[in-house]
Amino acid sequence: MKKKVNNKIFIYVLIFIIIILVIFYFKNKRVNNIGDLDQVISDSVFYVAQNEKGANNDNNGLYPTFKGGNNGPFKDLNFDKIKLPSKPFKILLRSGYYKVPSNGLHIYESGNEDNYIVLSNYKDEKVIIDGNGNDIAIKLDGNYVILENLEIKNSKIYNLQIKSSNVIIRNNKLHDSYEDGIKVLSSASDILIENNEIYDFNKEGIDVFGSKIKINSNYMHDGKNSNLHNENHCFLAKGGAEDVLFSNNICKNLESDWGGSIILGGVTGTKYNKIINGNVMPQGTRIKAINNTISNIKGGAVSFIECIDCEFSNNKVIDVTWGIKFVSGSNYDTQDVVVKNNNFKIVKNGFIALIEMPTQFREFDYNLYDSDNIEYILSEKSKYKEDLEVTEQINGNNRREVSLNEIKNKGLEVNSIYK
Repeated sequence: MKKKVNNKIFIYVLIFIIIILVIFYFKNKRVNNIGDLDQVISDSVFYVAQNEKGANNDNNGLYPTFKGGNNGPFKDLNFDKIKLPSKPFKILLRSGYYKVPSNGLHIYESGNEDNYIVLSNYKDEKVIIDGNGNDIAIKLDGNYVILENLEIKNSKIYNLQIKSSNVIIRNNKLHDSYEDGIKVLSSASDILIENNEIYDFNKEGIDVFGSKIKINSNYMHDGKNSNLHNENHCFLAKGGAEDVLFSNNICKNLESDWGGSIILGGVTGTKYNKIINGNVMPQGTRIKAINNTISNIKGGAVSFIECIDCEFSNNKVIDVTWGIKFVSGSNYDTQDVVVKNNNFKIVKNGFIALIEMPTQFREFDYNLYDSDNIEYILSEKSKYKEDLEVTEQINGNNRREVSLNEIKNKGLEVNSIYK
């Protein structure tokens, strides 16, 4: 009899456990199924849904779909930012075409190392952010911010400006900016720009003034010209930029006759110079372009301009009309340069390299050239006319073509191959 009672108790306990497990399973499945619009609500995740019935900027923004009352997504990017919490948050945009507010979309808030501020699309929905002719579409002033999976376009100056540190820009499409696709200011550091497509820019695809920047696996192409800007570049690091790595990118279809498709260093107006302890810093320090593919450039591959300890290596260069320029700046000569293991195809009888004589090399060798014109040019040091806004390069008249043997006698291109 006692055994039968124990069996019944065991069965009841087992049934109770099974019921609890079933309830827990279905509750957990509902919470974690990211395909379900009825997600568990978080007070740090906000939704904007232009095309959602019931979406309104008076809503609390905590739901991707309208639930009634004020429980639903915001309508557009003009919602009151006071509704955002002081702790790190996410803004997820549902499918739609969003125009930025009149002064652009400005993110001042900061996340932290464990929890970034995130501005992204919702799931795989397509989101277009229109700069609407404003100077800058999106400004990132806060630290620890991720911007991803968006299409950003149509800005008067820059599509994106980064002022802060620990920022990740990935998987975006940026196009139709009157000047630069992305501008990284001198105050910015520890930035990753990865796997973006940037095109239809008038000046630079990515223009860097900051430090500790990694630019990796982006596709930059088809610069456009205007009456004011008749040259464009995929990448430029200047104004005291330091420790910038430009790697595994594709750069194509530009008009870059003066500076080339990428510029390591550069020239700036004097008010943009970086000054530390009263000393003007070089335009670029430790700027490296590694393992990129550059093609179809009406102009050159790369210029070094007032760049210290800078490198151009392991790049594939196809159909450029000149190869490399090594140029001094208004404050420093280019020095400690490395150019090695590159593959160049130079067309239209363009020169291989123009070298201003003060340039100092650490290594210039082991390159492969496909060119009908093996031409090197030595030049006197450039002069500059400096202004607060613009510094103008004045090329010297003392230039002469030199033989390959003279170049090799200087210890340069000793093991390079020409075909």
